[in-house]
Amino acid sequence: MNTKRGDLTQGSLLHHLIQLAVPITCGYILQDAFNIVDMIFVGRLGPAAIAAVGISGNLLRLIAVLSLGISTGAGIMVSQYLGARNHAQAGYVAMQAILLAFFAAIGIGIIGYPLAEFGLRAVRTTDIEVIQLGTTYMQIILIGISTMFLSMTLGSIFRAGGDAVTPMVVLIISTLVNIGLDPLLIFGLWKFPKLGVAGSAYATLIGRGIGVVILLFLCFSGKAPISFRNVLLRADLVEMLDILRLGIYSSMQGFWRHLSRLGFLWVIGPYGKFAVAAYTICMRLRILVMNPGFGIANAVAPVVGQNMGANLIERAEKSAKIGNILATTVMTGIGILFLVFPQVFIRIFTDDQEVIKIGSVYIQFLSLTFGFIAFSLVLGKALNGAGDTFSPMIITLAAQIGVGLGLVILLSHFIGLNGVWIGIALSNVVQGIAMWIWYRTGKWKTIKLINGRGNSTGKVVKNGVQRI
Repeated sequence: MNTKRGDLTQGSLLHHLIQLAVPITCGYILQDAFNIVDMIFVGRLGPAAIAAVGISGNLLRLIAVLSLGISTGAGIMVSQYLGARNHAQAGYVAMQAILLAFFAAIGIGIIGYPLAEFGLRAVRTTDIEVIQLGTTYMQIILIGISTMFLSMTLGSIFRAGGDAVTPMVVLIISTLVNIGLDPLLIFGLWKFPKLGVAGSAYATLIGRGIGVVILLFLCFSGKAPISFRNVLLRADLVEMLDILRLGIYSSMQGFWRHLSRLGFLWVIGPYGKFAVAAYTICMRLRILVMNPGFGIANAVAPVVGQNMGANLIERAEKSAKIGNILATTVMTGIGILFLVFPQVFIRIFTDDQEVIKIGSVYIQFLSLTFGFIAFSLVLGKALNGAGDTFSPMIITLAAQIGVGLGLVILLSHFIGLNGVWIGIALSNVVQGIAMWIWYRTGKWKTIKLINGRGNSTGKVVKNGVQRI
């Protein structure tokens, strides 16, 4: 391990958080930018291609929820072992996470490939052309779904070691390759085959695959925060189950968020296409606003994890406090801009006056809750870093499904569309406050994931993991 770069148990916490948060945030922004560029290329193939990639993408994001769980569990355990100076065990756990991600992806690919068309029809897709294009796109991605799982897991491992720059640089390379291949494979430029929607899928897999190869090379060459040089390449089911045990709740947390969004759309649908369009645009704006929040939150997790592993509880708590202040300040500042100039931001996506009118109301309600969203993001990741993934999942379930969807249905019945916006906003407030209350109980400070401080030799030592 490069201890000078990756040791988060010493030095300025603010420096560590900013050093991690900036490249992570840039990575999120880059990914959003790529999605826009990719859709521009696909859009030239016509409405059916846009619909096929859009619907398939939503279905694939549900599958990616499992990858989130594996990467989260790996990041927690690796960061804590590194904090405990047990570099050998950190490498061992990282190897098991890589193998788990690969095996899980292969299993999903085998199961999902023949079910691709069924999945499209299950979301009430009826257009034959959309089904055919979407099935082809999904099947290609499912064949290479391991590139998604491995890239997410490797990125989490690097960040756990205090290195967020390398994953960002690799993501830039992957994205440039993807964007470069898109027109070549979609439209058949030069001597490349004209593959249409399938070309977009192949370009995505090739770009991700190159990124995975680079990150794995760094790990095996000893140039990463963790090293695979002295780690045996064998599967350890017990260790894999420990990773899953920690990560499965993060997967469920993501699932509840996706489910609540579908529920909100189910309620908004009857209000017509203008309301649906306004909601869609505002959710895109919400994601853009959350990028810095996600960046800071994902910086907090490894800092908390390493300091918990080193038994520096007060330092772990201080890192969460600083991260919370940073995220709340940034997101509240953006929220003020959205509150004062809502139409300016919505006009970026549409000139339709009705959509702008409806969307302006929603974004103003939503902007008032950005500070609470920051609370939820940062404190949730701080709890994750300490090893508590169950509580944030329960809070998300209660706030998004119980309070959020419940209020949206109830308030829309009595006060119409504004009731939907109020219900969604209140769910963010409840989630932020609930996360803060649970964090303040301090129960996360008593969680012990690892035994002892271990050693820093090259010998692989299997310590085992205490149950929470």
